[in-house]
Amino acid sequence: MTVVSMTYRELADRLGMKPESARKAVRRKGWTRTVGNDGMARVLVPQEDLPPVSGTAEALPPARPADGPGDGLPAMSRELELKIEGLRALLVAEGRRADAAEADRDRWHELATRPWWRRLAG
Repeated sequence: MTVVSMTYRELADRLGMKPESARKAVRRKGWTRTVGNDGMARVLVPQEDLPPVSGTAEALPPARPADGPGDGLPAMSRELELKIEGLRALLVAEGRRADAAEADRDRWHELATRPWWRRLAG
């Protein structure tokens, strides 16, 4: 299975919908989301789920794979590398979210443990 890395805007244009609808579709279908080097959110979309673009090579039927047992390994390897890359990006994003939640928790804890007269005085 080949995947295509696209921004939400590109995906929305390709599927003929609004970007917010594309976000909901990505969430619903469980596609991997990553952050690109440019800071833009990217989605790893399976090629089979995208409609063909007329006038491009994607509109042609897929080439018949060779019958050898190891012929699909490079494609599978690339697919797994993309999934690992997506999981690493998710790990970084979740780490940031956890750090922010801990900072918020610590701030609220500090506020809650202040004496009552300090809370009133500000």
